[in-house]
Amino acid sequence: MDSVASRRVSRISTSFSGGTRNGYAVPGSYRGVSPRASRATSGGTNKPGRRVQDVRTAGGPVSVCRLRVPLPDSAWIARFSREHPEVTIEMLSRLDIGTRRSLSEVRLCVSQPGHWVDELRAVDHVEKVELLTSGPSGVRLRVIHRTSPFVPIFRALLLMRRLPFAIRDGEASWTVIASEDKIHKLLDRLREEVPGVVLESVRHSDDPTGVETLTRRQAELFQRARAAGYFDVPRKITLTRLADRERMAVSSLSEALAIVEKKLLEGWPPGD
Repeated sequence: MDSVASRRVSRISTSFSGGTRNGYAVPGSYRGVSPRASRATSGGTNKPGRRVQDVRTAGGPVSVCRLRVPLPDSAWIARFSREHPEVTIEMLSRLDIGTRRSLSEVRLCVSQPGHWVDELRAVDHVEKVELLTSGPSGVRLRVIHRTSPFVPIFRALLLMRRLPFAIRDGEASWTVIASEDKIHKLLDRLREEVPGVVLESVRHSDDPTGVETLTRRQAELFQRARAAGYFDVPRKITLTRLADRERMAVSSLSEALAIVEKKLLEGWPPGD
């Protein structure tokens, strides 16, 4: 894809320029928000929030929001992720199995098996690690661990994070669908837990199912490419290097990403 197309997909990923609200960065689509500097301080990261003027967007009963959340040290995967910033961790599923205990299935997007199981077993708050599969697409694991500090927040608000979601370099990328009021409540609660929460984009829709334009495999490829910095401007990774990481031919990966870009652009309403 050329640089213009890359910038258009990057716009989809980051959508609206952001300001800040109560210490977390937000896009200008939330009117009445006072832009103010923000920073992320979890795990030694320091990422400034963005400033913007207020912008009116098309209204709708449901907001589809993309958030970037620095993980606090109390999150079981936080330290491991920061120690391996080059590894994308995909959270595939999660189940409560007791008081403050969870069972999660995760995939480490790595090209070599390595000693990942042993490393995760040594992580604080991890009780058990089971290797499910190991191959070119990565390492799939089942982990019993202490429940994330974010789970009670979502439970109290009766909200869910879309799965799978990616974690990279100590930050999680979430998609949440809810009313605007609930989104504000969620951001307020997250702000109490960890500073530096960034609301990357907001899309209002009467039909939230309309955002499901990608197949699961396409969505996972898009998440990995985005986490690797392929859609950044300038790009942080070349197509050739990304293809090597994905164990794909360069031409095949280029075609797959072009299809993903086309679907995303067609699903994005004009003027947003």
